[in-house]
Amino acid sequence: MKSLFTDHLPVKVLKPKDAKEVQKIIKKANKDKTPLVPTSSGTNMQDTHLPNVKDAVMVDLSGMKGIYFDKLNRNAVVEPGVTFAELEKVCKKAGLRPLTAIDVPKDASVLSTYLEMMPLYDWPKYHPWEMLTMEGYRADGERFATGQMAMEQDRPDKYSWGVSFAQVARLFCLAQGTLGIITKVAVTLKTDVPKKDVLYYSCRNINQAAKALKAFIATEEPHEIFAVNKKYLSELLNQKLSVSVAPWTVVIVNRGSDKAEIAYKRKDMLGVAKQLGGKIQTSLKGASKASDTILAEIKSPTGAALHKKVGMGWAPIVTVSTAQQIDKCSGLVPKSSGAIIMPLQAGGCFYYQPDLRYRESEIEKVRKTYKSICTKMLKAGVTFPRPSALIAKEVAKQNPTNFKLLRSIKKAVDPNNIMNPGKLGL
Repeated sequence: MKSLFTDHLPVKVLKPKDAKEVQKIIKKANKDKTPLVPTSSGTNMQDTHLPNVKDAVMVDLSGMKGIYFDKLNRNAVVEPGVTFAELEKVCKKAGLRPLTAIDVPKDASVLSTYLEMMPLYDWPKYHPWEMLTMEGYRADGERFATGQMAMEQDRPDKYSWGVSFAQVARLFCLAQGTLGIITKVAVTLKTDVPKKDVLYYSCRNINQAAKALKAFIATEEPHEIFAVNKKYLSELLNQKLSVSVAPWTVVIVNRGSDKAEIAYKRKDMLGVAKQLGGKIQTSLKGASKASDTILAEIKSPTGAALHKKVGMGWAPIVTVSTAQQIDKCSGLVPKSSGAIIMPLQAGGCFYYQPDLRYRESEIEKVRKTYKSICTKMLKAGVTFPRPSALIAKEVAKQNPTNFKLLRSIKKAVDPNNIMNPGKLGL
């Protein structure tokens, strides 16, 4: 199937087996002025693994499968080819779990998902600190590393010292390959506590859902919390919902070590709901095994297949927005769209992902619709942290100062512009 987001396909695919081969590929590409686009699994939501320009070479990192697992420090070092399913298998033996992403499947690359800042279910609880340190090769082929990875190590468990987000490494986020190719990342793991409790809060509209999310997250108790409209919820549960199910539902997942911990957390949620003028539900009317299904999806996400039907495409619009911006823009998408919102920064802003459904034979038509909606959202102040190829120019125009600075950094690090030409995260 033709991609909605780009017309370009790579002319060649190179598959390095280790970091040294990645370095050789980058150095040769600089010499030959060959555009490079790295991919690890191709399961991101906006086809960022595909080139924005013609004659590009794809660097397929999926064969790099190294894992260093550190049970004591609850960390792991992974190479780009390690998937969530593979890391989860290792974690399970130690009673740990990796942090999974919304609409990114279990066969996705852990490294690329984290590096490209895909929205994680656990961001409301743990914030975007899933990566610790990283190592790779800059656009000129020279080695790059942060924290303890940049120093000589006398024991293997020192890799996690130094947090990459506090360093210049933050610039390498949002697009694997734009300033270099990262070949190793230290990631955090969490204890897989035995008790889970899924609660539901019904809302009339998206504005009420955003208000409720902000109130519930203020308790700092939910491990996962998000709100979905009825379309998204129906697909999440893989069943047709009763007419009595509200237009929007806040889903709250509390985790704890014992029944007492779960009980007091539920009591707190009941109190917040009462202040909001609503009620907490422990089940959804007419939806069988809803809580089990949601917990299973968080543990092992389905990805885009959750929303797709035969002959139909699914295009998420990936944004970070305030509650006021969401309220302004929610009417821009068709009523047939699914949507999910998740609180960030204690509800100061939200991850907001509406989507478009379309016939695969109508890509040109939906491209125009996608661009039109995104342009209007831009004018309303919405941020596109990882703009797709379709709207990159519009986002650049809307944020000229940001892009001028980012492009100057790109030029300094990648003077030959061989790495991910045309891509740069905000």
